[in-house]
Amino acid sequence: MAYVFAGLYAMKIRFIFLLLLSPSALAHYIPSLTQATTVDASLAVSWSSASQVGDYDFWQIPGTLMGGDAWPTRKGVDINEMNIGLSHRLDDNLFAVIKLGSHSAGTDSHGAVDLEHAYVGWVCCDEFGPWVVEAGKMSALFSPALGVHGAERLSSDTPLVLDVLFGRHFHDQGIRFWLHETGGFSVGAELWKGQAFPATDSEKGGAWDIFGRYQWQGQRLHLSAGAWLYSATAEARADHRYGGGHQHNPVAPPGQAAAPFPDIRYSGDTNIGGLHGAFSYQLNQRWQLGMEAEWMQAKLDGIVHKNTGIQAQLDGTHSGGWLQPFITRDKHTLAIRAELLSMKNTLTGPAAPVLAAESGLANPLEHDPQRLSLIWRWQWRDHLALRAQAVRDNSLVEREHYLLLGVVWQQRLWPHVAAARDHHH
Repeated sequence: MAYVFAGLYAMKIRFIFLLLLSPSALAHYIPSLTQATTVDASLAVSWSSASQVGDYDFWQIPGTLMGGDAWPTRKGVDINEMNIGLSHRLDDNLFAVIKLGSHSAGTDSHGAVDLEHAYVGWVCCDEFGPWVVEAGKMSALFSPALGVHGAERLSSDTPLVLDVLFGRHFHDQGIRFWLHETGGFSVGAELWKGQAFPATDSEKGGAWDIFGRYQWQGQRLHLSAGAWLYSATAEARADHRYGGGHQHNPVAPPGQAAAPFPDIRYSGDTNIGGLHGAFSYQLNQRWQLGMEAEWMQAKLDGIVHKNTGIQAQLDGTHSGGWLQPFITRDKHTLAIRAELLSMKNTLTGPAAPVLAAESGLANPLEHDPQRLSLIWRWQWRDHLALRAQAVRDNSLVEREHYLLLGVVWQQRLWPHVAAARDHHH
């Protein structure tokens, strides 16, 4: 499969052409005046045949600083995600959105129901814009993949690059101002408090981003393409999955060992740029084909340090992305997703060798994490889908193979629309 990942490397050079050849719908909803109040719910559950890491090991991809909610796949049944949201149009110009969500949270099962969205919006000039201002707790708009829920993706897995660069999920308090789909174009800016990884909510923390995208819809062909820039500042950022005062260190039973997680902090800047593109083509009433892709590159300029006072200067470049072609026949979709990461780090200072090894930034084997997935999704009922996935995971040096079987439920609960009964036969 080396040629697949070689093609991903070439994406960095040829990506602008993929944008014209590559459906990622931006998962953002503005309530309509005709349906002023809507309630939506979704649930994604999966079973895995194996774990990415052992029961008493940490999931730390070599060469990276991880955090957020980037938990490894574990053997057995797992509730990947649960969401319920309320959207209401207050009047011609104002709307409000509230959403509760829960995600998989590792072996300690610290997952809780969180308030993920709680924001108000103002639209000007017509029902959906073109000018929109939103403020409160929201998901970001700059990358389509960050706003897509687990029930909406073809795959049960989150792309590796989102796990590494954004801790899988992005929910932060902030304000957004954007031009909404005028002639197919959308552009905007977001200013964040810094509660979402990789920033910190501190005096010198916070984040901002700018984004732009274009969408075109023909009778059979749909195209979208976009670019974005995100900039974050962190102060003593910890990996709260296992350390940083919110301990998830595994405790092994007698006869087995569990190493303590080193609490290494990062203080500095993270600047990430990205390109994304998608296309879909309706061959006829039964067949559709398409592709989606995204590439990101992060520059890290800061300090890694411990509470003992030792520190080292970090200059890092982390890049990665995925390419996912698919074909759909009636209610069945078959897809292949190829993923690749690349990390280049330079640490300087007397404590650099120690901190590089303990933080996971050291990558002596120059390992480039890869993952290849074969995905099948069947829309079994109007609101219920089944999916299966065969994964060749090489995110760590030791390769792992596993199967994922999942059930997905997503439905608009209000206003209720009766399902077509002939779909159930």
